[in-house]
This record gives sequence, structure tokens and C-alpha cells, in this order.
Amino acid sequence: MTDTTKYAEWSRESLIERLLFLEKQRNEATVTNDIPAVETDKANNPAIDADVGIDVGIDADVDVDADGKNAQKSRKQSKRERQFDFGKFSERKVALKFSYFGWPYHGLARQGNALGSEEKRDIESQFPTVEGEIFKALAKCKLITGESECDYSRCGRTDRGVSGFGQVIALYVRSTGKYVSEEEAAEIKRNGTAEIIREERNGNRPVVLPPNERELPYVNMLNKSLPPEIRILAWAPVKADFSARFSCKSRFYRYFFSGDGLDIDAMRDAASRYVGTRDFRNFCRLDPAKQITNFERTVIDIAINPVPPKVSFVGDGQCPESKWWQLELRGTAFLWHQVRCMMAILFLVGQGLEAPSIVDQMLDVQGVGGKPEYEMAADTPLVLADCVFNKADVDWIYVRNSGQDAANMATLDRDILRQWSHLNTQAIIAGALLQNLRNTVIPVPESLKSVEGMDVLEDQEDRWANCRARYAQPEKQRVNHVIVGGGAIKVVRNYVPILDRKRADPVAMRNQAWFERKGQNKRPKLAPDSSTEDNNAL
Repeated sequence: MTDTTKYAEWSRESLIERLLFLEKQRNEATVTNDIPAVETDKANNPAIDADVGIDVGIDADVDVDADGKNAQKSRKQSKRERQFDFGKFSERKVALKFSYFGWPYHGLARQGNALGSEEKRDIESQFPTVEGEIFKALAKCKLITGESECDYSRCGRTDRGVSGFGQVIALYVRSTGKYVSEEEAAEIKRNGTAEIIREERNGNRPVVLPPNERELPYVNMLNKSLPPEIRILAWAPVKADFSARFSCKSRFYRYFFSGDGLDIDAMRDAASRYVGTRDFRNFCRLDPAKQITNFERTVIDIAINPVPPKVSFVGDGQCPESKWWQLELRGTAFLWHQVRCMMAILFLVGQGLEAPSIVDQMLDVQGVGGKPEYEMAADTPLVLADCVFNKADVDWIYVRNSGQDAANMATLDRDILRQWSHLNTQAIIAGALLQNLRNTVIPVPESLKSVEGMDVLEDQEDRWANCRARYAQPEKQRVNHVIVGGGAIKVVRNYVPILDRKRADPVAMRNQAWFERKGQNKRPKLAPDSSTEDNNAL
């Protein structure tokens, strides 16, 4: 009797019972059987799911409904039900370079352990951070077991609104590297056919690392799970002792601003005075909880240059509002809010409210022992443009395989272009409204057509600029609009020079007050002499 004939004689209830039994056996086998190591080339192995990088199988589960009708579960449902055993996979340490737009997020740093508890997840949901989104993507792709177990480090923190073009993090992630025996490891080492690592993360067992082009496609995997404002640009294998923070040799920042109403030459004069190793305590925000006593930081170079013409922007290039500039600043490490404080002083110099020599005076901490009160520059125009490492420590991999991944780079370009188009559309609409306003014919009142000491105005000529000038307040009554960047201004009727303003207590007094208030048994957040710190410089 054939199997077909046998099942033809079964009752409906018996068939259902048999199907349920077989389904249970299949599910148990899925959980208990070892997951084989797999290649990550989807072209050679279509059963690999790119989001997770493991073999999820081709056969669909079978479900029987109340009416005895069979229905296939979706592959996503099947994948969700399966348990993932990280113990079957090796780990390796990698560095990730990524970009992000800062304005949708409450800073780079996550709020504690973003995935650790329901409370933390709620906080992260209400106040999303760039790191929080990255950790959610890492967890979804099954690349990490948890936030606190992956030896995570970041190059530098950025505040809410600040963007990054070349931010770097380092951590341990799942790898396709294979465990081998001691004998196999010795043979591979003798032949020099592959790289072998032994790390505590892998129980000090020998692991054969795959060629970079055969490693998991970290960039593609994560970008599929990240929001469009955050893009992984490249990855690099790094040593176990690598730290994204302490291994960084220099950090490069840019601050974009309109040149309207600013003396660029005066700003350049003031900016040049920042270069060198200086005490920047009057150009940062102090956090007494960290008990920092060393405020010396090194600015390697600084410049104020026009935004390159190849960077498109809306408007007439001859119009001062459309002439854009960028501060380019490179240094080894920076203090909290240091870059924004430095830029704030440059804006005051550019408006003629302070002389370039104000920089020298504020860098003299003996003469100016406490930081004067002043407004920081806005956050949105600031970008962490690059983090620089020794080539021997980090060799970035942007494309795993020139033939296969060329399309992936095109996709990355297209994703960013779409965001640029969306934001540019808003800029065009605002520019069109401004153009309509400035093209409106404004009749000149008879009383203003002939004023002693001024040229005669005509209704159709120079109508907007001249009309605005005629209605401007007299010099003595004029309100000062202090530029703080990003289109924001601070209105002050009577400007008070920086050195005449109220000053904070000296650093030593503020640190001591915190220490006495919190108690001597409370440890500071960081060592006082942490000179390599990049402490939320943005």
C-alpha cells in the first residue's frame, strides 16, 4: 500500500491530528538542531535573509484552521517564532562610520540602556536619539546580544540638533568567522591562509575570520533597519583594544552660516587666535560633576571659507543672504559646547560688537578668571564632519565587492538625495515667499520722496532696500539683533561688551562647591585629567 493510498483511507479528524503532530516535530527540530554556518552572498544562496544574515529556510510552516484548510504562514512570521542562539556564532570587533541629521533627535547619546527595560524604551520613544535607533537596528539584525555586553565606544557626543557626517562607534558584533580546533588553527597559521583571532569574547577559542568581502554585509543590513536620517557609510575590522574615543587622533567640525551683516575678515582674524594649545575654560560649559581641572585643548587649524559652489543652495549668489560660509575647525579633543561658544564670539566680532582681540583676552584665564555670560551659537548649523584615525588602526570598507555593491552605493546616494530634495523644497517655498515680498511695489510716501541729505526715491526703483532703510530706526534708538546662527537672533537694546558682563565663579570654586554639596564619597563622572576627552564638544 502506497503512502497516498494509506492517507486516502484516513478520516478528516485523523488527518488533522497527523498534521499537527508532524508540525510539532518540525518546530522542535528547528529549535534543537544546530544552525549551519552560511555564506552571505545572496546571489549564491537565496535562502539567506539579508536583514539577519542567517539561513531562515525555504519551506513554509503549515497551519490548519478550524475548517481543516491548509494555509502557509509568511516567512516573517516563521522567522519571528524561531529562537536565535548567539552562542553558535563568533564575534568580532568592528568600527562603524555613519552620518545623521541631528534635528529629528534629542542628541546622539541614548538615554541609558535604550532597550534594557520598558521604562527605558518609553523614554527612548518619547525622546529619540541617534544611538537609540542604531541599537534597535543592531538588535533587529541579531548583531548584538545587548547594549551593555558589546564593549561599545563612541568618538564624540553631539547635542540635540547637531548633525554628523563622519561619526564613529566601535563594538563587538556577530560574525561569519568559524570556530576551529587547535590543530586546525596551527595548520592555518603555518600556511598563512587566513587570519585567526583569540579573544575572551569567544571563550579564547581560535576563530578563523572570513575575508572582508565574505563577512556579513553590515552596512546594508543596518541601513535597511535604520530611519532615513541615519545612514551607515562604512565599516572596518579593528583590534580588541580599539576605542572610538581614545584611538581618535583628531576631529573635524564645520559650522555653516550666512555672511549677511558679518565682517568675514574680522572673523578670520579672531579665529586665527584660537590656533594652538590653549586654556578654553571661558569657551565651554562647565559640568562640576565631572570635576575637570584641565581645560587645555589643541586646535590644529581653523579657517572660514565660502561654501563650495558645487554644494547647491537656493538664491541669488549676488545677494548677501545667499552667500554662505563655513567655519572649518580641526582639533585633537574638545570641551563641552566648546565649538558653539567659539562660534558665538566670532559672530560678535563679525557684527562689530567686539574686536578680534576679545579672543586673546578671554584665553587669558589669569585676567578673566570666570566665564562671562553670553549666548552660545545655535546647534543646527554645526556638523561633526570627520573623525580621523591612524590608517593602521582603521581601514574603512565602503564597498565589499565592486561588482556586487556598486548598486548599494547608488542606493545610499539616492536615499540622501531624496532627503535633500524634501528639505530643498521647503527652502524653495520660503525663498519664493521672500521673493514675492521683495517684488511687491511699495509706494514711497510724499514725505519721504525728498529728505534733506538723501537721494530722491522713486516708486519703481530700489523700492525694497531703500524703503527698508528709510523706515529703519535712528542709530541711537536702533535695537541690536545679535546673530547666533541658524537664522536665529537675540534682540538686545543696549549691547553690553563681553568683559563688562557678569562672570561665573572660577572653576576651582565651582568644583569645590559641587564636591561639598554631593559629598566626598560620590565619585566624579570622569577623571579630572582626562585630556583626551571629547566631551560633548558640540
